Amino acid sequence: MFLVAFASLTVLAHSQPDTGQSRLDAGAFARSLRQFREAHGIPGVAAAVLTSESILDIGVVGVRKLGGLDSIRLGDRFHIGSNAKAMTGFVAGSLVERGLIGWGTRVLDVFPAFAAMARDVYKDKTLKDLLSHRARIIPLMSGKELEGVPEFSGSLSERRQAFAGWLLQQEPAEPDTLRGYRYSNAGYAIASAMLENVSGKTWEQLMVDELFKPLGIDGRFGWPGYSDGDQPWGHYFDADSKKLRPHDPRDEYQLPDILDAAGDVSMSIHDYAAFLQANLLGLNGTDTVLKARTYQFLHTGNDTAMQYAMGWGSREHDGHRVSRHNGSAGTFYCTGMIFRDKDLALAIMVNAASPEVDEEVAELAAKLLKPYLE
Repeated sequence: MFLVAFASLTVLAHSQPDTGQSRLDAGAFARSLRQFREAHGIPGVAAAVLTSESILDIGVVGVRKLGGLDSIRLGDRFHIGSNAKAMTGFVAGSLVERGLIGWGTRVLDVFPAFAAMARDVYKDKTLKDLLSHRARIIPLMSGKELEGVPEFSGSLSERRQAFAGWLLQQEPAEPDTLRGYRYSNAGYAIASAMLENVSGKTWEQLMVDELFKPLGIDGRFGWPGYSDGDQPWGHYFDADSKKLRPHDPRDEYQLPDILDAAGDVSMSIHDYAAFLQANLLGLNGTDTVLKARTYQFLHTGNDTAMQYAMGWGSREHDGHRVSRHNGSAGTFYCTGMIFRDKDLALAIMVNAASPEVDEEVAELAAKLLKPYLE
């Protein structure tokens, strides 16, 4: 009964700009999103297929909150979770181009006072090491891990700096010899403290000045509905009832601001597509907000064998080399894919996070991409 009522609320906003050439017949993209939503009981989904110059297909389906009648709009914001790491990398690239910091700048070059307290294993770790998860910083991937983090005093930047100093005193994470890196949210916290120190700005202001404004993106920090009630709510999986439950964006579950650079950004599907397009242009050799060589570094670290560069994982997809990242803080889900050898990218956003969301979104991605990879 719930799923029937749920499906009946489907509302679609769909746009195909004249500048692109969709390979789907009229309505096929919309049907794919609708079928995905109804098959998996998802409140809402947004997706876009694009090239460096145009959006080929874009659409949204569903409701902002389970149990409500308010349909999702094309301009609504979704929380992108760890897909914000690529944006932190982007900001770092901008500061590197301006000479404020280098990829090889060590943490202790920026914070020499930490030298006396830092473990030896961290003393030569660089900005590149942090952004590519090769600094062996503890992961801090769950609420349980965060329970051992002390409270820090002072301004936001002061607390982030103190947090960085505390992290450098912790036991190092074991290296992952199979992948070559150990994923760490905390490593991005140290990187953001470095960027704040050399620029004199908070990470949030850097994101606005170096990324949002230049790309015309209306990016926000925190849950979409925290400061704007007319935005989608996230939904978490309730293990007892085995159902998705709405998450009140103003309740006690908020991401720690000392870890914001690891993944606390919200934006619309159109704005996330604009970010992917800038990266596509750079990978195609075009200077935009950043120079083309910087985009290449962000995606490869100047080493094509790297499985994770500056906020981007590197994978094979149907014989193509793809930069990819998934992000979720437990109530939303986002995936971004950029085909390095083909002028093509994909974005999918969902306002829910179930245990199967990875596989479900991967299936939708394959379906939406198929006409462009044949």
